[in-house]
Amino acid sequence: MFHKKSEQIGDREAIVVSGFGKCSLTDTLECGQAFRYERTSEREGYVEYMTVIGDTLLFVGQRDAGELIFYTDDKTFEKVAVPYFTLNTDYQKIKEDILSRTDSEWLMRAADAAEGVVILRQEPWETLFSFIISQNNNIPRIRKIIRAISAEYGENLAIKNGLSRCPLGKCDSPSEEACRACGACYSFPTAESVVKFPEGLLPSHPGFRYKYLLDAAEKVYSGEISLEKIAEAMSYEYTLEQLKRIKGVGDKVASCAALFGFGNLEAFPVDVWMKRAIDVYFDGVLDHTSLGKYAGVAQQYIFHYIRNLEKNADI
Repeated sequence: MFHKKSEQIGDREAIVVSGFGKCSLTDTLECGQAFRYERTSEREGYVEYMTVIGDTLLFVGQRDAGELIFYTDDKTFEKVAVPYFTLNTDYQKIKEDILSRTDSEWLMRAADAAEGVVILRQEPWETLFSFIISQNNNIPRIRKIIRAISAEYGENLAIKNGLSRCPLGKCDSPSEEACRACGACYSFPTAESVVKFPEGLLPSHPGFRYKYLLDAAEKVYSGEISLEKIAEAMSYEYTLEQLKRIKGVGDKVASCAALFGFGNLEAFPVDVWMKRAIDVYFDGVLDHTSLGKYAGVAQQYIFHYIRNLEKNADI
């Protein structure tokens, strides 16, 4: 599906991936499906990000569309980067499947404009927790809350990985004192840690979401809701049914978790942007099931297009 080669870029060893469709790193990371990314470098013809995946700080860059540059070793690439960036998924075939099911010229344009977005396969607990935080929130504040919570509960991965310099250039060298105020390099809290120390959520000012976050942690930690069983079932309906048992989790949050955390590619989250798109460009009616088993990818086409490419239009 993809091709990889080793390359020396500056003073760093890298794994360069190509043959991966028209993937856009910026569109993928900044489209609202994930929140733990930091842009670390940007110059003409090149952009680079740091993202936290489990207990890994992964640095990934891009020079050309469809090419991804991973600054890591082979083991981490195979274990972390390949599944997270869904590198074995043929998004061109998915796009063709979606467009074969619609005669909407607007959706066709959206698919062309947003075909660089790929669906990240994130850790289910982190995805669920993050989208509970996302309720009635904007992306900068969501990211800020997540960084604060991670700094309160998580492990400092910059120190763990022996980084001599702050990857974001915010301090001379990583230390607990310097890093906690930022939170970007910390691992995500576990459900157990939240249950055992719920007060740790409060400094991040989660507001009304506090009781929802705590309920999610309690139900997952106790096993009342098994994220493992949900993942094994690979059923969108079952995912929704189980996650909506958590206080404050409705269709939108559950659908986001299903799409980005459990790989239910037929999931179709509907938020304010999606409602506007459906009202304006689909005459108020869009049966997402008509888009088939990849309706969630179509949702990202629509969401990305209206939010980023038509945000200044008079709609």
